[in-house]
Amino acid sequence: MISTKQFVFKELSAAQESGVFISGQELAEKCGVSRTAVWKAIKALAKDGIKIEGVTNRGYRLENSEENLSLSAMESFVLPKDGIRFCVYDRLDSTNLEAKRLCAQAGILRDTLGALTPEGKKLHKLVIIANEQTAGRGRLGREFYSPAKTGVYLSMIYIPQKNLVHPAKMTASAAVAVCRVFKRLYKAEPKIKWVNDIFVNGKKVCGILTEGITDFETGRIEATVIGIGINIYEDAKGFPARIADTAGSILGTKGEPAKRNELAAQTALELSHIYAEQENDPLSSEAKDIISEYKQLNFLLGKTLEITPVIGVEEKYTAKAVDITEDAALVVKKSDGTYQTLQSGEVSLYSKNFLSF
Repeated sequence: MISTKQFVFKELSAAQESGVFISGQELAEKCGVSRTAVWKAIKALAKDGIKIEGVTNRGYRLENSEENLSLSAMESFVLPKDGIRFCVYDRLDSTNLEAKRLCAQAGILRDTLGALTPEGKKLHKLVIIANEQTAGRGRLGREFYSPAKTGVYLSMIYIPQKNLVHPAKMTASAAVAVCRVFKRLYKAEPKIKWVNDIFVNGKKVCGILTEGITDFETGRIEATVIGIGINIYEDAKGFPARIADTAGSILGTKGEPAKRNELAAQTALELSHIYAEQENDPLSSEAKDIISEYKQLNFLLGKTLEITPVIGVEEKYTAKAVDITEDAALVVKKSDGTYQTLQSGEVSLYSKNFLSF
């Protein structure tokens, strides 16, 4: 059961897009509490940094601002049965690094039978969120620009207990999860660049980095960390010159509601749901449909790419993207007519149809 504060935020958030006020009496009736309890909830939300406009004889509404990250606001969108917990920071070097530090400090996360230890239970589906990252990074160690108050930077710790989902498929599933949330919250039309980048209106607005924590004795993956960086607004200073031609944001300049707290919570919920389905029932139609959805959203298929291997000694070559496998590998057709299956950590891609990241 959610608290009065969480309920009030959820109601105000739902009404934000239409800009309508909700009276204290209406909030009290919906929540089944007194108007005094609603007033206290409003004060508590304001203390959390949530900007709420109150007008006599009209009621309350959320201001259309960049919206501070708030633990109670995020918690209003999840239920105890979801098993999701949030840890919110104003500034971190990297949410992925913090997640890995927490796992390292916890020690053993699963027992010999694969069940979660008490430490593992505390970390499973923990979501670390930062208002700003000072050392955010993406695939192949590239820097991920993460200024304050313009985006959502989060990492979820997921500890598999049954069927380990292929790492590349976890990344692909995360991309699908984010695209679903973008469509619901912002009415956006996102597209995916294999394997981990999400584009809106031809610009990269989101990057995903999936990392594993391995037991060196057994070689078993103890936990996975799924990092997601999302640009909601463009920073007032603009993007750095090195990414100015390729980076974008969902909403552009500030004006429309950012919905940062709802975005973080809904993304965590979607991730949790997809991963649980793939782990518990990998043969279900829902689990199988993820890759189909991923392929439909991917804009690389059919395009000619310049492929640069990042491991081994093979030189760069040109090939056409023709398919994506069930494990989210990219199948390309080379100029000599042969086919090659590429894993996400093996290559860097470039095309005249999009710029390399």
